[in-house]
Amino acid sequence: MDINNLLQEIRKAAPYMAESYCIVNGSIMNLNEVQNMGYDEFNLRAKQKMPLKLYKYFPNTLTDLTDENTGKPIIDQVTGKVKTVNYSMQALKNNTVFMQSPTLFDDIYDSDINLDYSEYEKARLLEYCRRCEIAVTEKMETQELGNRLINEILKLFQSKRNFDSLFKRAPATESENLSNQCFLLKLKKELNRNNDLAMALKNVILSDFEIYSKYLQNVFRATCFATTPYSQLMWGGSYANCHKGFCVEYTVLSNDPSYQKLFLNLFPMVYCKVRPNMTDRLVKLEDKEPTKELLWDIYFHGALRKSIDWAFQDEWRLLLPMKNNLESKDYCVPFFPITKVFLGSRMPQVARKEIIQICHEKHIPYIGVTRKSNVFEMQECIVKCEDCPKYIENTENN
Repeated sequence: MDINNLLQEIRKAAPYMAESYCIVNGSIMNLNEVQNMGYDEFNLRAKQKMPLKLYKYFPNTLTDLTDENTGKPIIDQVTGKVKTVNYSMQALKNNTVFMQSPTLFDDIYDSDINLDYSEYEKARLLEYCRRCEIAVTEKMETQELGNRLINEILKLFQSKRNFDSLFKRAPATESENLSNQCFLLKLKKELNRNNDLAMALKNVILSDFEIYSKYLQNVFRATCFATTPYSQLMWGGSYANCHKGFCVEYTVLSNDPSYQKLFLNLFPMVYCKVRPNMTDRLVKLEDKEPTKELLWDIYFHGALRKSIDWAFQDEWRLLLPMKNNLESKDYCVPFFPITKVFLGSRMPQVARKEIIQICHEKHIPYIGVTRKSNVFEMQECIVKCEDCPKYIENTENN
């Protein structure tokens, strides 16, 4: 069924149905059923209906380079200007895709896992109390947990003039050990700023929340693909710079061993109306060594979950663990072979000539994309770019 027809069917459905179902790979599915799948089942079922071709829209524009740590523009020492890069052209020339940080995507919810701060605060206080071997239960309210931890800190300070030995339970992991040290350092820092233990503790928990939320969103990088080269919304938006960019077709080689890592890390998006509260589940995994289950929770409930409003994209996404596991320091990774290039209908002639030249050099088929005359759809041009009067005129003038 066409993705637009699917959206119309869901909009007609009763509200409860809209919250109970989702769209995955162009099919309506029960949301609970999908959420109960683990990585293996979801991946297996997704790959059974995976398209043989994937498409990526490129704006063919320059991007300012920024320092990853400071976020400031990188200045060329010779010219004094901000360094720029054309990731679109880079991808075409090198047959690579740029792995983007999800925080820079256009959807404000994209890859943002739903953590409730009030629940997090209680769970975090409970965990710290247990590490201090303070008698607590999950039924206790947040204020009581905080009071018990504060009393323990005060008792230690009165007897030893410090609270360095606050945590009595041996750390289960190195991450937990580092977490304990960070807690003590942050608490001392907060107390130096404001001699209010209750406020200092609250600020430490808030800092934990902000750091963990950022970690969950930045533990991986992603790049996105469509299933058609004729999407007006993709051509008309920022993805292809309002028809001035181009679209690359990739052929998925699922049985080629050299592409297995790519194949196994490609997933369809889950488009739905609701966002699950993952606080309880993920807080219990904080300061634990990363596991396949934790990574899948981050992927499935963050990176692969989008609003039903975006279902027209019918997106597949390549997800790779952040930084150390990426093969390239510039976050560009080799992808499946390029088997065709589609040129935007408003692409400037100079850019069109440059891309055609690259396609000739790499023996890649290419074709222009234009409007259909009788319906609101895009199609391939019936005239080859070299035979187009505009292209011939531009070539002769240059």
